[in-house]
Amino acid sequence: MAIKYLNRSLQSRYLFLIILSMIIPTVFVGGCLYYFIFTVLAEQIALPDFIARDLLPVVYRINLILAVGLPIVFVGMLSWAVVLSYRFVAPLERLEEDIKRIDEGDYSVRLQVNKDHDLKPIADVINDLVDKLDREGV
Repeated sequence: MAIKYLNRSLQSRYLFLIILSMIIPTVFVGGCLYYFIFTVLAEQIALPDFIARDLLPVVYRINLILAVGLPIVFVGMLSWAVVLSYRFVAPLERLEEDIKRIDEGDYSVRLQVNKDHDLKPIADVINDLVDKLDREGV
């Protein structure tokens, strides 16, 4: 399935929200991990040799996991964000184009939306309205 970039402002807005929703929890979790590690480090300062021996490998391992894992997760989440924004914006664009044609007087146009899509009830109401206008010959 080829994903094309649709209405730039609308799709960009949704992509920004999704990316922001990825970054904020990541920074929060990373900050909590480091806070936890260095709080334990500060509480155990009486035994610095034990701390360095026990906690520094943990810090290095967390850094490695974050350095390797976060880019992979971000690429995967960004790909998913593009797919989600496309799945939301594409039907809206189609509806907008069809409604413009109806507004121009082409009452033969019917809005086509998948039966399981959230926009289906709105499309059905508009199609009923267009049917009435077409029958009345407006």
